[in-house]
Amino acid sequence: MPSTTYVPVVAMFPESPPPSPAAVAAPIGLLDSINNNPQLRQRLGGMPSDEKTITLSPDMLDQDGTGLNWPAESMISTKGSLLETMELCADHSPVGLPSGGELADRSTASDGLFTNVGFVPRRVIANVGKGSGTDVDYRIVGRLGAGGTGVVFQAHQRAVDREVAVKMLRQELAGKQQSRERFLAEARVIGGLDHPNVIALHEVYADQNGALFYSMKRIDGTSWDKQIGELTFDQNIETLMRIADAIRYAHSRGLVHRDIKPENVMLGRFGEVLLADWGLAIHYPPTADESQMSASIGGTPAYMAPELASAASGDITFRTDVYLLGAILYQIQTGHPPHRGETLLQCIEAAANNVIVQTEQEGELMDIAMKAMASNPAERFEDVDAFIAAIKDQRTHDQSVRLVRRAIRQVTQPAPTDNADPYKNYGIADALLGEAIEMWPENPKAHEIRKRLQLEFARIATERGDYDLATNIYEAAGELESDEAVMVQFHRMRRDASQQQVSRYSALFTFSPDAGLLVQMSTEKIVEANRAFAKLFGYTGDQVVGERIGELNLWVCPQRRQLMVDRIKLNGRIDDFEAQFRHTDGHVIDVLIGAQVVEVQSEKMLVSTMRDISLRKKAENDLKQSRSRLRDLQRMAGLATWSYDVRSGELSWNTEAIELAGRDREQGAPTREEYIEMIHPEDRDRLKNAINLALESGAAYEISVRQQSRGSEYRYVLVRGQPIFDEAGKTIEIYGVVLERAQRTVERTSDRD
Repeated sequence: MPSTTYVPVVAMFPESPPPSPAAVAAPIGLLDSINNNPQLRQRLGGMPSDEKTITLSPDMLDQDGTGLNWPAESMISTKGSLLETMELCADHSPVGLPSGGELADRSTASDGLFTNVGFVPRRVIANVGKGSGTDVDYRIVGRLGAGGTGVVFQAHQRAVDREVAVKMLRQELAGKQQSRERFLAEARVIGGLDHPNVIALHEVYADQNGALFYSMKRIDGTSWDKQIGELTFDQNIETLMRIADAIRYAHSRGLVHRDIKPENVMLGRFGEVLLADWGLAIHYPPTADESQMSASIGGTPAYMAPELASAASGDITFRTDVYLLGAILYQIQTGHPPHRGETLLQCIEAAANNVIVQTEQEGELMDIAMKAMASNPAERFEDVDAFIAAIKDQRTHDQSVRLVRRAIRQVTQPAPTDNADPYKNYGIADALLGEAIEMWPENPKAHEIRKRLQLEFARIATERGDYDLATNIYEAAGELESDEAVMVQFHRMRRDASQQQVSRYSALFTFSPDAGLLVQMSTEKIVEANRAFAKLFGYTGDQVVGERIGELNLWVCPQRRQLMVDRIKLNGRIDDFEAQFRHTDGHVIDVLIGAQVVEVQSEKMLVSTMRDISLRKKAENDLKQSRSRLRDLQRMAGLATWSYDVRSGELSWNTEAIELAGRDREQGAPTREEYIEMIHPEDRDRLKNAINLALESGAAYEISVRQQSRGSEYRYVLVRGQPIFDEAGKTIEIYGVVLERAQRTVERTSDRD
């Protein structure tokens, strides 16, 4: 079944004779009087320590101040049994309802008093099944609980057809004028509060016999103390803030609640948060009628401020309620109220001396609670507004701290790939830290971490050669005068000067017909690319400027590129280095590279040119194929052929030429020097002259010489040579044939011949 309850108003002071002279004149406080009286001390020391509301006042002492004239049940409220009572009354049984005799007795007790309480309308009240349906205004359907001064029932209000909670005076107090006035004062306090977090009072009335009642809104829900352990931390803080707002409103009306605790807060099923039990509320400053109340011990010992537990009459102010709000904040964080004792008296004494249960909980929110619970009211928050503002600030600070933690994770989490850009993570982290500082400008951790990350960010930017970025970061961190920042500025000036020099130098090859690049050696970034480069490889404008040369995917063979880099590092330059580059459309271009390292303002730069030799390479390949076919034909015709590569100095003979010279195939072709030695001494100069002429002028030759065969024999042979030229007309190769003459052999001439 739904737990529909109403937490009744706390125990008011039971009717008693006027205060005894001893109690009024005693220079010591009420708590001291109790401790000095064995009977009182034993009575309170035997009661269990719990979280119930109590009221102790001087008029509870007997005439000589040594005994008690009040029952224990009138001192302590019975709120702990509210939910259980509701369950017993859920079936609308008459259990616990005022009997007909009880209502009749009220008429006798209250006879003649109805006209002395001001204008209070009459209402007809009856139990379930009693009285005429047309005459009854409120029909009692169940008892919810009882306190020191009254009993609370669930009732049905016929006029508006709703369930309400009805409180009536206890039977033994119903006929006493002072109790009736206090009852009406309590109703007027509740009725005068119009706030969404204060339980609403519907009306005050008397029955047909003059007995006083007031009806209130019935809440469909449970009290906060039964849910505080199940709600989240944020939900509990939000509930506290709404209760604090209700107290702030009450203070604006000059009222001090004195008994704020989770048990006195109702949480409705639909989000309602309502503060109830204003029975101990007094005005500040107190009225003459409230002077005795303010000099009493009143409230709940587990939460009490010291001035409430010691009955310090002049010390109960709005800051007393600030203490109680701090006590609830303490409980939200620790799970228990601030004061504890083995007995009720020990708990009261702990509250009077402000002995707070030690806790390991730390942090700004706990600091707020402890400040609110300061022993000296002057050291607490000056009002509830300041208390609320402190919690709001803390919540903002907490969000700021969470942003700092996110920033730290952003730069410490493993990178998803090896190519991850560290700039991105540092940029996100810096933005998070900036937001954290904007939320809480005094956040020391945010400032510390931000400066540390900025310096690390500047270091990385410096290593990557981003001197402008590094300088800006050092300036943002306030470290522009640091040694590291000064060094970055020095590098920046060198770079700017170098770039200016390079710019002037680059003009020399900008309009060169050969493709050209200027590359910064330290970063491998392209500083300049001329128009011929862009045209040759399919780029537009400054598309490659600023890119790393290795990232352009120009080289068909990476090993060939590494070979060139190694030679440049070794010699500082390279000439006529053949390589293959890719066009942007994917086709391959044969290039001849020339490059040299130059130093511009202490910055090493690589100036390189690339000439398209695709046509030459095609011609060479075609020639090689033709020569290969020619050699095949010559071999098929049995001709002895040879070739001489001018650049490599390599002499090549085919099989027939080797056999004609009488050499073994395993020996292969001779070198140029070995071949000259094979020619008869008288013919050597003529052959060398013919070869040199072919190399210098490109003239073909045909000459008859004596060539050694085997042993000491010489044979007359006809040697023919044909030069091959490059694009510049330079002889790069000579090839030809050797034909045996009719005069086949001659005697070998001695060396002296």
